[in-house]
Amino acid sequence: MNKIERLISIVGRPNVGKSTFFNRVIGYRKAITEDTPGVTRDRNYGSFDMGGRSFLLVDTGGFSSSEEDGFSKLIMKQIEASLKESAAVIFLLDGKEGVMPADRDIARMLRKLHKPVFYVVNKMDSKKREEGLVDFYELGAGTLYPVSSAHGLGLGDLLEDICKGIEEGGAEEEGEEETRSSVTRIALVGKPNTGKSSVANCILGSERMIVSDIPGTTRDSVDSRIVYNGRELALIDTAGLRKKGKIYEKVEEYSVSSAVRSIERADVVNLVVDAAEGLGHQEGSIAHLILSRGKGLCIVINKWDLVAGQFTQEKYRDMVYERIPHASFAPVVFSSAIEGTGIDGILDMDLAVYEQLTTRIGTAALNKAFADFFARHDISYQKGRQVKIFYASQAKALPPTFVLFSNHPRLVPDHYRRYLENSLRDEFGFMGAPIRLVLKKK
Repeated sequence: MNKIERLISIVGRPNVGKSTFFNRVIGYRKAITEDTPGVTRDRNYGSFDMGGRSFLLVDTGGFSSSEEDGFSKLIMKQIEASLKESAAVIFLLDGKEGVMPADRDIARMLRKLHKPVFYVVNKMDSKKREEGLVDFYELGAGTLYPVSSAHGLGLGDLLEDICKGIEEGGAEEEGEEETRSSVTRIALVGKPNTGKSSVANCILGSERMIVSDIPGTTRDSVDSRIVYNGRELALIDTAGLRKKGKIYEKVEEYSVSSAVRSIERADVVNLVVDAAEGLGHQEGSIAHLILSRGKGLCIVINKWDLVAGQFTQEKYRDMVYERIPHASFAPVVFSSAIEGTGIDGILDMDLAVYEQLTTRIGTAALNKAFADFFARHDISYQKGRQVKIFYASQAKALPPTFVLFSNHPRLVPDHYRRYLENSLRDEFGFMGAPIRLVLKKK
């Protein structure tokens, strides 16, 4: 499903606090924050929920006219691409410095977008600065949103208005039928040098990708169309995802952004792991990224020939789930691109995950199942109130999303949501598919 209508970009001059704002909204320190202009040179993605809906926030590099670092043109291409995909834009300004010439240039550019633009004045953490707020109206803003990202002030009203603005602009409503494509899009992602391109070559049956033992050979995503068992597939081979601290070249930063975009475009994503190296924290982060985007997940243990004498597949699978328990519903496939074994099993599993990802449960069968879930384990009183869930419906697939109607939706505890999700999996499967539960007031 296309998620472009829910993407929101943050733009502004360097050092106005975009990364701090980004971290505050998504609720954790995902972006690198440093009081130095130009730290963020690539797009950084994070998701947040508002009004029962999910949004994708993009922290972009700062607008700059300087060519000294050689990055400005590449940064501008990233920003322009992000703005083109966005449903709304947050124009972040610096309340400490006031209106600068570059702010006027950005405002003129944004007026040509014909998209909702929210003028947000950051660092408004004192009365003296609030007095200078009026100066920012010269940029043509109808409404200004004074905030302090560092202290979390003023964000609630802003996010509520953004949510309303996107809905009024024609964003997808819950329950609207998702757009299906006849082509199933499958991506291969993972750290550099795990054998992604070799796996792709085995699938394609030809040396259509450059394969090398040097990490980072694949600089951008490459799509190849194939037909497998009567199904048309688009295979996306991506550049390796590596930790930000290990990105030394600008071209490597572009590769990471390309891999993230490939995940966005895919239906099912294969997380390719080097069997000899095993899974670490980064594989857990990549798996979380895939699932948070609502994509199907299959874990591919490549180079199995290197460790087959040391582990059984069952034991290795248990190790995988122990390392990334949040992906314990994803299937694990073992392959060796060098020996050409297990390759067909990858595509077979991808198609099985896609079927689970697009599964729809009838309302009658769904509510019968939920009645059983409630009977086995009901919600206890929360804050002195009896919380009930009355009925459920499936709003959409890709990924499977269920709307639960409750008298006190905000009081349904997280552990009970996890119980319902696990119960849905026990009852209906959803192998490799993330499940989303949306609580609404009845």
